Amino acid sequence: MLLTLLTADLWSGQGSLAAEETRANPQVDIRWIKNPSPPFHILDGHHAGYGICDVLVDKINARLSPLDTTIDVYPQSRINRLIEGTENLCFPCMIKRQDTDRFVYSKKTTVYPPLGIILRKELLTELYPTPPETLSLRDLLNNDSLIFGFAGARRFPEELQSAIDAHKDDDNVLALPGVLGPLRLLQQIDFERVHYTLDYPGVLRYFAIKENNQSLTYMLTTEYGEQPVYGAIGCTNNAWGKRAIRAIDSVLDEVIADPEYRENQTLWLNTLPDNP
Repeated sequence: MLLTLLTADLWSGQGSLAAEETRANPQVDIRWIKNPSPPFHILDGHHAGYGICDVLVDKINARLSPLDTTIDVYPQSRINRLIEGTENLCFPCMIKRQDTDRFVYSKKTTVYPPLGIILRKELLTELYPTPPETLSLRDLLNNDSLIFGFAGARRFPEELQSAIDAHKDDDNVLALPGVLGPLRLLQQIDFERVHYTLDYPGVLRYFAIKENNQSLTYMLTTEYGEQPVYGAIGCTNNAWGKRAIRAIDSVLDEVIADPEYRENQTLWLNTLPDNP
């Protein structure tokens, strides 16, 4: 889920990107890199190109024209190697955080509903004849008969990640490698090879639509509750990345107000960001 902007001396000065600056610099290149991760990037099927990140990068790209653009598709493992290297990178679907040594962040792009536990409806009934309002991830991880699955390269908010890390070497914790991690996990849960995972309700919605399958359900976690997760674009924290973020921030308000962007957000998230 990332946008890579590669350029020589792009976006000089303190202001936002201006069209005349772009025309004066023919070396500008915007390289978008995607990984198969619906509903964030949807590469095939009925909703191809209509993922949360697909529409975001398309709308940003249109407003930063006439920059030249290319799109590459990489598996998450390749993306992880790019992050570990020294390339300049911008990710369109990161979690909004304070700037770090590695990344500088844009204004908010979206607000995701809380991360929650996804499992089969039948299993929920078996475990809890009277379903609770939330499920404790720690309690589920302590149940050796239940297998927790997650995409191997993924990290979660600290309230949830700390619980997973405490069990990372246990036999009932499965890190799934490869592409299409979220969708594959839900398929594995439906096949009863994995019992539960952590994800956004939009991922479950995509699964239900694509597979025409209503067998799974989503529950809030006791640990994380109803906290929303704010999205942002993150770029390499250097002079290049800071220029990139200034340019991206200069068009984000227009993107968030775009009717097609808002329609896409409503489909997958049914919520919109508050004031950046």
